[in-house]
Amino acid sequence: MSPTPGFVAVPAAVVAELQALLGPDRVVTAEAEVETLSKDCYWYSPVLKARLQERRAGAAVKIATVAELKAVLAAAYRHDLPVTVRGGATGNYGQCIPLCGGLVVDLTGLDRILAIEGDVVTVEAGARVVHVEQAVRATGRELRCLPSTWVKSTIGGFISGGSAGIGSITWGGLREPGTIKRLKLLTLEAEPKELVLEETDTLRAFHAYGTNGVITELQLRLAPARRWDQIAITGPDWAVVTAFARRVAYDDGIPKRLLSLLEPIFGASFKPLRTWLPAGHAFIWLEVDQTATDGLAAEARAAGLNVAQIIPYHEPKRQPMLMEYGWNHSTLWMLKAHPGHTYLQLGLGPNFEEQAARLQARFPGQVHLHFEFVRGRRPTGEFGLVIPVLIPVIEYVSDAHLREVIAFAESLGIASNNPHTCYLGEGGTTPALQAQIKLKAATDPKGLLNPGKLKGAAVPPGLAEAMPQFLEV
Repeated sequence: MSPTPGFVAVPAAVVAELQALLGPDRVVTAEAEVETLSKDCYWYSPVLKARLQERRAGAAVKIATVAELKAVLAAAYRHDLPVTVRGGATGNYGQCIPLCGGLVVDLTGLDRILAIEGDVVTVEAGARVVHVEQAVRATGRELRCLPSTWVKSTIGGFISGGSAGIGSITWGGLREPGTIKRLKLLTLEAEPKELVLEETDTLRAFHAYGTNGVITELQLRLAPARRWDQIAITGPDWAVVTAFARRVAYDDGIPKRLLSLLEPIFGASFKPLRTWLPAGHAFIWLEVDQTATDGLAAEARAAGLNVAQIIPYHEPKRQPMLMEYGWNHSTLWMLKAHPGHTYLQLGLGPNFEEQAARLQARFPGQVHLHFEFVRGRRPTGEFGLVIPVLIPVIEYVSDAHLREVIAFAESLGIASNNPHTCYLGEGGTTPALQAQIKLKAATDPKGLLNPGKLKGAAVPPGLAEAMPQFLEV
């Protein structure tokens, strides 16, 4: 594979130095494996795929201890090597794809669960979300928020590149004050230092793609564990199914962890579930406290809806798990079944039915509806507002067409987070952007941490030409 503009190779002498630090088995130079370790799920976006598929690191290292990580970062600083940190690589925006070569640092070996004390778990950044959830549930607690990719995702990767997920309908997104209690990160300097951020100060490193410090340890607040039943509710009339979803979403008296609302076309893509999803039916996924199950099932039937499946609470979790057919897992199933499509991320208002109908009318046959519901903030700042989040799968026509769809959505009062860029500050509202840029200046004086991804931050000399242009809207 030919190097891209601005590509920084890892010289043989530096590879030897890294092998002396870590051992030869944990320094990767074979091109095929380096390619794999340089990629995430960026291909959800044809815009990102076209611009990032040739990007890769010069080499990769696999870390098992914080001491090893400090030594690798010090070496990268000495040799002016760009560093891109990798977790489970389940992100969709090219978060862990190096734009200009250098070194990929795989943190999945940094995976210890250090403590569970009261409503707080302390964990290393490379721990898989599934293992953290299993460990805390054994103590009667659960994560407030977890991704649909929970089996593969690392907790540090989720904090660095995610924003919301299962549980957000009750607890809101990860940036809500109180969820992240503490972050520990390392600077990229001649002698890397440990920096500790507490409470709301953690937002300076949250969802920053590892551009302004390498997260090594996290403390997250937990929720009391509930016995979640899973319910699949279907119906042939979109308006009736949507009305039921609205009723449940806005009822704070129903304890819930998941509420997904999807058009019929999605069901045809979910091959493992097709035996109990009636053709042509829209459907709702629910995770609700088992005390609410019977009442909701009876209410759905009284509304003329079909209760296709009730999966009683069980531990450990086993297939099928409806949350793995919600959020961006829904997108994954659809993209496999419908090549030539992509997705958007849109925040709608309380009139979401009308907004979505107008969007579909403007682009007939091109926009397929999938809603998740999250807890957010009212204009006054008070927490509690339920926000319908639309993650539509749409036909990809061209970059210009994507801009047209987003522009029309915004004309309807729909907020857009553009998933067709890998640049923070270009994809949508980034409340902590200036604080993140300031932190990068302090923690990464040479600008070597995932360079170029944080818009407005300095890029090392000679690397600016390596930065591709994306879909700006």
